[in-house]
Amino acid sequence: MALNPYSDGSVSGWTEEVTRELKRSMPPGCLLSLCLDADDTVLELQILRVSIVYRGQGHASRVLARVCAEADARGLIVVCTPTDEFGADMDRLTDFYQRAGFAPVVPESRLTKHSWQRLPR
Repeated sequence: MALNPYSDGSVSGWTEEVTRELKRSMPPGCLLSLCLDADDTVLELQILRVSIVYRGQGHASRVLARVCAEADARGLIVVCTPTDEFGADMDRLTDFYQRAGFAPVVPESRLTKHSWQRLPR
């Protein structure tokens, strides 16, 4: 989902830089996927995928903390949809997002297609 596809990167260009920085800061093969998109209201965490061999070592927590800090600095709501599509344990995954301040959102209150959100701090 492209929130607002600004060709000049004026809104979401910073997400690409954050993604590059985070990927460079990880051990090789650790961060398999990180995809962010943003407009002037919402930061969409489309995917955060850490290799199975690196799970449970705090890498995803560090990435999510940086993503949330960037969103907070811009006053953005972070949205995502936890999924077990890549082998994640849903109980652990929902706990992970809840610890970071995310909560499920009922369909009629959703800003996007995503089922979870975190308000800016």
